[in-house]
Amino acid sequence: MKLPAVMLMCLLLAACGGSGSNQIPGNDGNVHIPEPASGTVHVLVTAQGPVADAVLYAAQFTLRLPAGVSVPTEADGTVTDGVVASAIGGSYVGAAVITPSSSASGPVLAVNIANPVGMTVGPLVTLTCTAAAGTPPTAESFTLDAFSARNAGGAAISDITSRLTLQTQ
Repeated sequence: MKLPAVMLMCLLLAACGGSGSNQIPGNDGNVHIPEPASGTVHVLVTAQGPVADAVLYAAQFTLRLPAGVSVPTEADGTVTDGVVASAIGGSYVGAAVITPSSSASGPVLAVNIANPVGMTVGPLVTLTCTAAAGTPPTAESFTLDAFSARNAGGAAISDITSRLTLQTQ
């Protein structure tokens, strides 16, 4: 009876951890936290209508990026190919950077999307942005303004609105 009790006590003592220090030779026991790296942010802009099959032929809007978020551009201010992608096949999409009025925010993008055969409400475009290290953006930090959906004749459709969602990596 004594032998199993002694063995159990030895097992319990052997299973106990140390003092909590994870000191490894060469790091003096300090925890190394990696520096935050810049990350990719995908902004999805969708259109919402009074009915799920509402049709629009074009849309335009401006998107103000928060400070620390950017998009690659060409020398003339147009956004580099592949940064703005249409969510609907057969659509034409373009974007240009407008110089912001203050340095407190990031750049402002003017975005246009058109489809000659029309598109139903839902996802319109995805913008791929880069967030600087240490500045994780939120959907609320982006501002989508001046959204205008257009019909086949180019007239504004007032009951189609926009929505912005954010995906970070």
